Amino acid sequence: MKINWKYITMVLAVGLLAACEVIGPGDRNKVIFTPTDPSAVKRTSLLIEYSGWQCVNCPTAAEEAHRLKELYGEELVVVVMHPESNPNTRHNNKPALNYTCPEADSIYIMMGGTNTTPFPTGNVNMVKDATSGYFNDYDKWGTLISQAYAAPKPMLLKAEATAIDTNIVFVVVDITNLDTQAVDATLQVWLTEDSVIGSQKKPEGTDKNYAHNHLMRASISPLWGETLPIEAHMTQQVVYEYTLPEKVKKENCNIVALVSVNSEVVQATEAKIN
Repeated sequence: MKINWKYITMVLAVGLLAACEVIGPGDRNKVIFTPTDPSAVKRTSLLIEYSGWQCVNCPTAAEEAHRLKELYGEELVVVVMHPESNPNTRHNNKPALNYTCPEADSIYIMMGGTNTTPFPTGNVNMVKDATSGYFNDYDKWGTLISQAYAAPKPMLLKAEATAIDTNIVFVVVDITNLDTQAVDATLQVWLTEDSVIGSQKKPEGTDKNYAHNHLMRASISPLWGETLPIEAHMTQQVVYEYTLPEKVKKENCNIVALVSVNSEVVQATEAKIN
């Protein structure tokens, strides 16, 4: 898959004025890409883990997410969300205990989360089950991920993130439609952070040196994404310039890109900031 680095260099030289600016569709790079075998493309799934520092059983769910990540490697992207609408994330305005972000809360509410939704819980690929809805117990995650891999989607996704200043990141996402028909794909790009050391309640007490990983910090794209009509065997390139929040450590951050078709995440990827 080709990235037009000449185009990117031009954008870097000119600079973008907004803190998070999306390059308009007319300026995006399109590249013809003809795959040899679209059916051989591997699918990467998204696991959303809903958690809270006051949830004593959430570390067990985090261990399951870690086990699945070790099993699937790059073919699984984990994002941990602390939605403020759930009492397990309550911090009483103490910054050291606040792992929430508004975007995580909005996604949680969209999925039907309330102040009585039991934690830990999670979702795979933003799929809504006819009986259980969006939320699934952590002992179901492995089965749902395995089922997703049995239904691959003809889509390639690549993301790269480069720091161009102390706290400014340049993000390039390539989406390639391997199908023989055009598709309307929705792109979402999020910021996550690893190794956020803080408090976490456990059955045996509070661990004040707990490492919160895959923690959602913000949405780089519009929260609900942007729809990109992609023709057959074409690549759509999207470019963002984004200013990192002050509270994050750049070296611990990841860029997560997701592509959905008909509201289901069909491809995901994660990239460190170079």
